[in-house]
Amino acid sequence: MPDCDRTYWGSLAHAYGALGPPLRPTGADIAYMEGAVAAWAGLHPARPMRAALLGVTPQIAGMRWPPGTSLIAADNSFPMVRAVWPRDLPRSRVAVCADWSALPVPESSCDVAIGDGSFSCLRYPHGFRAVAAEARRILRADGRLMVRCYIRPREQERPEDVVADLLDGAIPSFHWFKLRLLMALQESTERGVAVDAVYRFWASQRVDETALVAQTGWDAQAVRMMELYRGKDTVYSFPTMAELRRVLGESFAETAISTTPQTIEKCCPIWVAAPRADARRPAMALGAAACRM
Repeated sequence: MPDCDRTYWGSLAHAYGALGPPLRPTGADIAYMEGAVAAWAGLHPARPMRAALLGVTPQIAGMRWPPGTSLIAADNSFPMVRAVWPRDLPRSRVAVCADWSALPVPESSCDVAIGDGSFSCLRYPHGFRAVAAEARRILRADGRLMVRCYIRPREQERPEDVVADLLDGAIPSFHWFKLRLLMALQESTERGVAVDAVYRFWASQRVDETALVAQTGWDAQAVRMMELYRGKDTVYSFPTMAELRRVLGESFAETAISTTPQTIEKCCPIWVAAPRADARRPAMALGAAACRM
């Protein structure tokens, strides 16, 4: 991982507690994942579940897993593991520092691969393709991939309009504002959006952060987290649903997708898919990191 990314993820790790939905899962998101996991377990009552988590999302680590589940979480940032991971549990839960495109997990050994916003940390399409293929490698033929995704609207917003909505009080939280601004500033899915570009645009707007906090009652720390983007070249990627399906569909066949109101006008669905029997492995593996914005 580049040094700039280490600094970014390390700083973010210490500020993780200030994150709110949609930059971390809602209770409804976790309930959907629990239901999907329970449904799979109900079809395989004699098999103790083995799951792999892309990242160290504590809400997923601590959700209700079927009895006897063993969970391995992989994250490329040691500060994130140290600060965010709830803790290892003997014989049932462990976190490791590892690249998502080269997981320390045997082939065809997992029943579930799960993640929260994981693919948006990757470059599109090659990073998406490499990690999807690795998830396909570790899953059994009847396993499932379950990921909460950040999906760009088909009609892209203008960043100036997002700021106008913020100042008009039309956005429910700074976390929602930040996600909308990230998506609005992305020129193309292939290029993604560098977080420093988001910071520079935000700074150019000269919004009085103290007045904003006083007006909205929002957590001041959440607003100050925009400073973490400053000078970093970490890039996020926000595909449309068609773009996501096109690349992930090379390794997986969609079986379900959440469309609850809590998914921010369908911008953050949970995508559930089964491994494709004819999936091909990529020619090369690319790096990955935990996704928190």
